[in-house]
Amino acid sequence: MICMVPKFTGAAYFAATEKGAKEAVAELKGKGVAIDFLYTGPSVASTDEQIRMIDDLVAQKPDAIIIAANHADALVPVANKAKTSGIKVITYDADVADPTARQWFVNQGTFTLAGAALVDVVAEQAGASARFAVVSTDPGAFSQNSWIAAMKAQMQAKYPKMQLVDIRYGLGKPAESFSMAQDLINTFRGRLDAIVAPTVVALPKVAEAVEQAGLTGKIVVTGMSTPKDMKEFVKRGTVKTVVLWNPVDLGYLAVYVAQASLAGTLKDSATQTKVPAGRLGTRDAVASLEDITAKGPLTLKNVIVLGNPFRFTKDNIDQFNF
Repeated sequence: MICMVPKFTGAAYFAATEKGAKEAVAELKGKGVAIDFLYTGPSVASTDEQIRMIDDLVAQKPDAIIIAANHADALVPVANKAKTSGIKVITYDADVADPTARQWFVNQGTFTLAGAALVDVVAEQAGASARFAVVSTDPGAFSQNSWIAAMKAQMQAKYPKMQLVDIRYGLGKPAESFSMAQDLINTFRGRLDAIVAPTVVALPKVAEAVEQAGLTGKIVVTGMSTPKDMKEFVKRGTVKTVVLWNPVDLGYLAVYVAQASLAGTLKDSATQTKVPAGRLGTRDAVASLEDITAKGPLTLKNVIVLGNPFRFTKDNIDQFNF
């Protein structure tokens, strides 16, 4: 029995990971692997409820539990409990704070890869010496600040003439994000080639501000958001590329990793090995991987990366409903 526990079930994003997981289970069954699968979690984001549900599952002694940790620190004891009782513990989407509390983390994309992808989109669409601004969430947001740090590293390495002229903060609020984008457009009128919004909330609002200013096609807009939130802007051509990852593939890979761990083809002590991943081919499982973060370099332990960020464009965006 493999159990999958998302942060919460009431999100289209996690429903997409469930879809991928079930696809992998069906494939493995088709190959003669005896496998039962259970997808369960809190209906809304609740760390206490998630811990309670995992605790209940541990008592049922499944072979493996795949967890998207709602709180990195708070989930360590229950993950550890599962692992020490002989259950294979795989984290996906969001890791636990202590890597020894689980076997492997299936990482949807490092900060390094995502930051590089955003800057590459700017270079492709606005040129290698583009002047661009960022609309982020909160000045202290770790993920966004880490993506921005990775963007700067990619600019230094590949596009030395590119300039990041300003960073504004929409505080995770639609109206604030919209007014920050308007402010940038007015401040740098005619001198801004692109705006990058590495946040689900801000990207649609930046696109809206560019449309309202009549600058569609004049200012490149890209960033990280969900296909559902961006579909209309992509179809109108205001945004050509949205960078994220494919949660269907993430759920799919997590099941293949759990199965490889159970079958013994992926050993807990592996330093570098290839994991068979169905239609994805193989993925590298590594004991350590360097990443860029807002707080400096970070070494990820026992990690399998899904791959380069996924690019949503007008050609594929209709295939996704999260």
